[in-house]
Amino acid sequence: MKCSLYIVALLFSAGVVQGASVLDIFPDTGTAPVAGSSSCSFDYKASGSTWTEGIHEEQVFLASIQGDGWKMGVGKGGQIYSLRGPFGESVPPQRVESPWNDEVWQAVITSEPLIAPLQDYQNANPKERAITTPLMYFVHQAGIYTKGAGMENGTAPAPFYSPCLRKRWNPETRTLELVNWMQQARTPCVWKSGVLIYTAYRDLGEGIIEVNQVLHNFGSEKLTFLNVPWGGVRQSSLPHTIMSRADGSWAEEIGTWGWVDLPTRTLKDAGGWEAWTQNTGNEASPSLALVFGFQRDKMDEEWEADSQVIRWGSANSETRDYQVTERICHINVEEGDSLSIRWYLVAGEFSKVWKHAANLVDKAGVSRIQFDADKRQSVWIVDGKVVTEGNGKPSFELFAFPVEGTVPVFLLKDKRTVKQIISTDIYAMTESEPYPNPLPEELPFYSIYNDRSIYKQYAPHIGYQNLLGYAFKKKPASMKVQKLAVSKTKILSLDTEAYTLWIPAAK
Repeated sequence: MKCSLYIVALLFSAGVVQGASVLDIFPDTGTAPVAGSSSCSFDYKASGSTWTEGIHEEQVFLASIQGDGWKMGVGKGGQIYSLRGPFGESVPPQRVESPWNDEVWQAVITSEPLIAPLQDYQNANPKERAITTPLMYFVHQAGIYTKGAGMENGTAPAPFYSPCLRKRWNPETRTLELVNWMQQARTPCVWKSGVLIYTAYRDLGEGIIEVNQVLHNFGSEKLTFLNVPWGGVRQSSLPHTIMSRADGSWAEEIGTWGWVDLPTRTLKDAGGWEAWTQNTGNEASPSLALVFGFQRDKMDEEWEADSQVIRWGSANSETRDYQVTERICHINVEEGDSLSIRWYLVAGEFSKVWKHAANLVDKAGVSRIQFDADKRQSVWIVDGKVVTEGNGKPSFELFAFPVEGTVPVFLLKDKRTVKQIISTDIYAMTESEPYPNPLPEELPFYSIYNDRSIYKQYAPHIGYQNLLGYAFKKKPASMKVQKLAVSKTKILSLDTEAYTLWIPAAK
C-alpha cells in the first residue's frame, strides 16, 4: 500500500433523483411466467444428493430455489451446483481438485491472444505444463481450482468461489438476482480478472428456469472466447443426449468429450435446444433441456457469426460421471463492453420439455448491450458503515450501471481491522509476488508473459462486500457530474492514485 486516502461523503442538494439498484441491470426478456409459487432460502440445507467423497456441499452453498417439480442449488460464485428434478440429481458428483468449479452450469470466458500461444507451447512441451500453468488465462464464473496449478506453494488452501457482491430475492417475480466477480480459474495466476457477471434466475413455471445474465469487462484485456453456458448433466441420471436441428427435427446424438473429433454443430445448423432423458422411447421419461438459442443475425464480424457452435459429449470415466455441453461464442469484448446473455433450463417429462424448449429458442442468445446514465445507486454512511439500502437523503450516489467510460466502485473489508474500504481496484488488498517467465526467450510471444506477478486474491483477510455502483475517473465532457472528493473522513479508501472520482450531478 502506497498510502491511505479517505473519501468525503457528499450530501446532495434538494432535487428528485431516479433511484435504482445495481441489480436492476437485467433487460426485460419479454417472457411472462405462468401462475405458480417459488421459494428461495439463503440458509443452508443439504440438497439430498450424493457427491464425491471428500468434498462438502456447505462450502459452496449460497442459496436454494424451489419451483414446480425442481429444486436448484446456487453456489457462492452464482453457478448452478445442484439441480434436482424427476430425474434425481442432474449435476455431476464433482472432482476433488475442482469441487463445483468445473462440472456446474456457469459462464467461462478467455482471451485467445493470451491463451492460444501458451496452449500450443504446452501441447508441444507437455513436461513444461506445470510451470507454465500460472500463465493461463481462463475466467470462471464459479471460482478457482482447489489444487490450482498443481504447485506445492501458492495455491488456495480451500475452494474459493467468485465473490458474490450483491444478492436479492424478489418473491413477486420469483427471481434470484446476483452479481459476482469472476475468477481466474488457475491459481496462482499472472493475470488479473476484470469480469463481472450478473445473473438472474427466474422461475417461469411448468419446469422452466430462465437464466438472464449480463457480463461486463472492466479489465484491460480484450476477451474473445465465451462459453455460455458451460455445463452438462450427470450421465447416470440422464444417459441419453438429444440434439435439435434447424429444420425442427431432433435425434439422439452419441459422442465422446475430448480434444479430438468433439461432436460439434454450428448454431446455424442447430435448432436452438438440447435435452437429456432417461428413455428416448417414453414421452413421460424424466428429462432436462437446455435452450441455447439461435445465432444472432448481426454480429460485428463474419468470423464471429460463423464460429458460434454447440458442442457435447460424454466424459464418462471412473472419475467423471458427466455429459458435457458448451455453447461457444467468438465475440470481441473490449474494456468497458457488456454482453446480454440468456438461456433456459426446462425440467419435466420429455414430451413437454422439448416442446417448451422449442418455443423458447428465439428468447435465448448473446448480444451486446449498453446502458443509459439516468439510473442512480444511492449510498449511505450510517454509523460509520457504508450501506446501499437506507432511508432519507443518501450520502452520495453512483451510476447504477456501467455507463460508457465508467469504472466499478467496490466496497471491501479488511477483516483484520474491520475497516471498510471503497476502491475502484478490487485487487487493492491483494498481495502479489513476481513470477519469472518460464518460457524460452527466443519464442516470438515471450514478451506477452514477461514481467508478470501472481496474485493471492483469495487471502482470508479480504472481504468482498459490495458493488456500490460506477463512476468516472476523468470528468466526461458531455455529462453533468460532480466530484466525489478524496480527503480525510471516516471511510478508508485504498485508491492510492491522486485522482478524483466523478459521480452523477445532484438534480
